[in-house]
Amino acid sequence: MTSYNIPAFPAVPSSYAPEKSARASSWALGLSLLALIGGIVAMGAVGASVAPMEAASGYYFTDTPLWYQVAVLVGFASLLIWTVAGLAGIVLAVLGLRAGSGRARAISAIVLAVLAPVLTLAVLLAAMGAGIVLL
Repeated sequence: MTSYNIPAFPAVPSSYAPEKSARASSWALGLSLLALIGGIVAMGAVGASVAPMEAASGYYFTDTPLWYQVAVLVGFASLLIWTVAGLAGIVLAVLGLRAGSGRARAISAIVLAVLAPVLTLAVLLAAMGAGIVLL
């Protein structure tokens, strides 16, 4: 039997081909935005309250009331949640790019997830500076 006698596989019609889903890139963009907004809100709240509490209670962090110490530690601990959200956004964006759908959303998600820590630190420092100026 030669190769000329073996029938070829029929071509799959394009209507049966799986559609490219943009779910991964959409989820990636959502998680990246969540990481950015969550980090900015948490560090903005901590940064805005540092200078007034320091002026009222004392120079050291341990001089502040216990409820404030817990609030600041929770604010910084929430950065772990926002970091995980950003990393998941990057992973899903790469999967979305690999699937070939939602390229603009996937690239935007990667950019936002990478910029989130930088912007979060900038907001913390700006809020601390604004708190100092307003005293």
